[in-house]
Amino acid sequence: MSILARSLITGLTLLGLAAFWLFSVGPYRRLDVAGEAIPRALPPVLGPFEAEPAITDQNQWRRRRATLLDAFERDTYGRLPAARPARIVSVSPISPQDIGGLRGAEQTEIALRGGGRFNLVLVVPNARVPTPVIILQNYCGNRAAFPERPEAIATPLHYYPFNCHSGFFRPIHQLIFGPWIDGPPFERITRRGYAVAIFYGGDLVPDRRADAEAALAGMDRRDTGAIAAWAWMYSRIIDVLSADRRLDPHRMIAWGQSRYGKAALLAGAADERIFAVVALQSGRGGDALTRHRAGESVGAITQAFPYWFSPRFRTFIERDPPIDQHQLLALIAPRPLLLGYARRDGWADPAGAIAALRGAEPVYDLLHAPRPQFFMRDGRHGVTTQDWDETLDFLDRVALPR
Repeated sequence: MSILARSLITGLTLLGLAAFWLFSVGPYRRLDVAGEAIPRALPPVLGPFEAEPAITDQNQWRRRRATLLDAFERDTYGRLPAARPARIVSVSPISPQDIGGLRGAEQTEIALRGGGRFNLVLVVPNARVPTPVIILQNYCGNRAAFPERPEAIATPLHYYPFNCHSGFFRPIHQLIFGPWIDGPPFERITRRGYAVAIFYGGDLVPDRRADAEAALAGMDRRDTGAIAAWAWMYSRIIDVLSADRRLDPHRMIAWGQSRYGKAALLAGAADERIFAVVALQSGRGGDALTRHRAGESVGAITQAFPYWFSPRFRTFIERDPPIDQHQLLALIAPRPLLLGYARRDGWADPAGAIAALRGAEPVYDLLHAPRPQFFMRDGRHGVTTQDWDETLDFLDRVALPR
């Protein structure tokens, strides 16, 4: 047997073993989380917290919100930047010819007082009444959200990954992470009656350690993490979009997947102007309980992405935190909340997310609000057509007139 043949057999064998591990015991194994119970040590969401007594009415919960948000900033995400006025620098229509015939698209450059700017692409349906808006981040920049990659849409202002610099890797992204990983199905969304606003968080805080730390050092609050900064950007976008008469300022929706699902949840917890939150596969530091020792660990995520979080978050590698993610989900109450997961995404810990959701339900009950919703699809980590169908079906129920 030739050296080439032996090398090929060895390579295929190793690939097969790796695939077997991934899909049998690794992060892509099929999960059954239907019977997941709330961990016994989980602090009751309405129970005593720090120096405050247990909650028995809605007014007490309103006071508890500020305490919980402060604890999340201290122990998990770092401080949210202080509110700064955002202004529109320019608005540039995008020709339908440049983006596959899609109409109603425009690019808006937004500047922040005190420094910093970012670009937003807004797609608005042709409607007679103000429309709800789905606000979301993307992984490769606004231009990459469109298959045509039109030059009319700006590339990211700072660092962005090499595989995002051209359309060459787009089919690979879609093969691994689903057809909508680089950008949402704009036409499908606008046909359902929603506007879409996309932005790239890296315009303000790049998702690379050295660049992120430099950007975060320029923030006005000490210990701000990247997730807190990206969450804060949702609020600055709402500042701007609320003045657009084509849009409904009372139906602004924060949507995010994976790391940006974490940011969407924090944005919804901190900014009560957000009408609803949809978070997909947000995992550790998102909707999965920190004390639920499954999937990606606190040690793994803080080693890989220390700049995402407060420095204190890594101290909970081997001990339970004083605050956990069921309390984050509760901060979104009474507003609508949808969580989504995939059966072969053990790394994101869907069981920990279900336990957090159940732990948050008493607050929704206290406020006489519909409980948060959860769906589980087949497949792996990523964004699929089913994810968007579930999103839009959910929003149709809670955001559109009946």
